[in-house]
Amino acid sequence: MQFRPMSGTDKMISIIALPLSKEVQMPFANVDGSKIYYREQGNGAPLVMLLPQSGGPVGVDPFLNALALRFRVITYDQRGTGRSDPVTTSDGMTMMGRSAEIVGLLNTLKIDQAHLCGHSTGCGIGIATTSAAPNRISRLILVNPWSHGDRHLITMQRLRIAAARALDPYRYTWFNASLLFPPMHRREHAADFEQLALEAAPQDANQIEARLEAIIAFDARPLASNLNCPSLVATAADDQLMPAWFGTDLAGLIPDATLLALDGGGHMLPETRGLELAAEISTFLTA
Repeated sequence: MQFRPMSGTDKMISIIALPLSKEVQMPFANVDGSKIYYREQGNGAPLVMLLPQSGGPVGVDPFLNALALRFRVITYDQRGTGRSDPVTTSDGMTMMGRSAEIVGLLNTLKIDQAHLCGHSTGCGIGIATTSAAPNRISRLILVNPWSHGDRHLITMQRLRIAAARALDPYRYTWFNASLLFPPMHRREHAADFEQLALEAAPQDANQIEARLEAIIAFDARPLASNLNCPSLVATAADDQLMPAWFGTDLAGLIPDATLLALDGGGHMLPETRGLELAAEISTFLTA
């Protein structure tokens, strides 16, 4: 395992001023009889993104646009979310079930092999995909990952489930923001966070429970030691939901892993430190 610490002042200046990347038509892929809605932007080696369903006012577009300067960036809506069809099988929300979406998407796009970047839940899906279809993934990036459902993660995720059932949309949105984003980021964007809370739609507590219980149930440790592709693991020292110890453990298990330890940014690194993270990922993928 290689170790690469990173502070808030450690930046790639050349990537700070970013033009918006040209976006292509957002079509559907037919995966095992279900429609999966996806988007492509940029050119270069294909890079499939597994991004969070939660988000803040900054969003992940700056992060994606930075990566699209060098890669063919592919994002998609998981089954049961966005414009994709609902989940139709009992294992559809498990990490292994989700991995079939990735392989099906690659088949539809006629991509033999791609890089895969997962954040949070996407890390479990990424590990499951790389384990199930190792010849399809060339390099793996894990951002704010977890390794297994330990006491801390079980407590935090079931607290989120309880909050989804008990709180109105306004308070639930602020509850999530306080858990996912560091205080300084919330302070800098306080008015925008407030607007998101005021406009929040009612949350689906049953879907939230199914998604979070799938995270708790997944144990990446038996798979991690058998991953055969170079991997970058990025953690944040102040991540309250999936603390840095998970990423450190995974980087120690994956045979060819580099650990990128950031000193802050919370659980939403693609949003809070998106440009820096994109620069580190670009360096890793082109090394």
